[in-house]
Amino acid sequence: MLLFFLTCVLICAALIALAVAWQRLRRETAGLVQEKALYAGFVADVERRVAKGEIDESQGEEERTQAARALLKASEAGEATAALKPLHGYIALGAVAVLSVAVYLTVGHPDQPDQPYKRRLQTWTRLAQTNPDVLPPQAMAAVLRQGQKGHANDVTYWLFLGRIDMLAGNNYDGAKDYEKARALAPETFTAWSELGEALTFVGGGTSGAEAMQAFEKALQLNPNDARAHYYLGQQALADGQYAAARSHYTAALNSMAPDYVNRPQVQAALASIGPAEAAAKAMSDRISGMVTSLEAQLKADPENADGWARLLRSYDVLGDKRRRAEAQAAMTKHYAGRPEVIADILAKSQTRVGSEGESK
Repeated sequence: MLLFFLTCVLICAALIALAVAWQRLRRETAGLVQEKALYAGFVADVERRVAKGEIDESQGEEERTQAARALLKASEAGEATAALKPLHGYIALGAVAVLSVAVYLTVGHPDQPDQPYKRRLQTWTRLAQTNPDVLPPQAMAAVLRQGQKGHANDVTYWLFLGRIDMLAGNNYDGAKDYEKARALAPETFTAWSELGEALTFVGGGTSGAEAMQAFEKALQLNPNDARAHYYLGQQALADGQYAAARSHYTAALNSMAPDYVNRPQVQAALASIGPAEAAAKAMSDRISGMVTSLEAQLKADPENADGWARLLRSYDVLGDKRRRAEAQAAMTKHYAGRPEVIADILAKSQTRVGSEGESK
């Protein structure tokens, strides 16, 4: 027991030390910043859906009101926290620590059962009905998921659930929600677009073939879908297709309102194309010069196996399939009686071989 109380004392001291550091470095809470960003993005999305006729003006106004209420609550909470005086904060922190120990000794014994999930879900459901603004996305997603059977054929339900799941970080569940929305309304571009985004998040930020197909389908249904243009631009930039990336980013910006929350992100992506393109050209020029040197070396000394591997690899980097095929044919002809050397060169050509500027 003595060890337990000593541990509690140490925890209290650590909490007070953290409070001192917090008082010195107070900032606007990250939660409030996130709430503002979510509010701006949500309102912009509501306005876009009203403009597209997906919802009527009264529904849009109701959703904007709910979002404003949530932001106001977050702002009030942030102001209350910022107004806390240092001495009051330390006293309150100590009281919380002592109270926590007392509560733990009363109900927190390891032998006490955890609160059943069903009971927590019931509490969340009551809050969703009376004060939904206080529910975090994870809890709201759990509440909404109870209505799956009753809304099995409601595309709006699945789209909304997908958005909540994505906010909660449930990317895989969000993708499944959007797949159901897409199946119910295959001509709704947002179902395709948001599905592609969810699949990109599931892929760790990389748009795979299925996500790319979803974005392309979204653009077929709505050529002004900024989300689809942005992600297709990201993939084009990663593939070195700079003209295509520039075209997609520009189209995304043209589809966004001047004050849209994600506009700076797209502008930054567009601005990054120039430096990336210049770096790629410099690398291409460097490799082209190395290729010319390697070709001369191999003509003088065709027994340079590492030189052949570097040459083949260089053509792969340049994307010159024709000249690579010609070089591989010349190499195969030279080593016609030594298949093991050919196999070794082809294997080495798939990886970096020594210094690419090195000659043998």
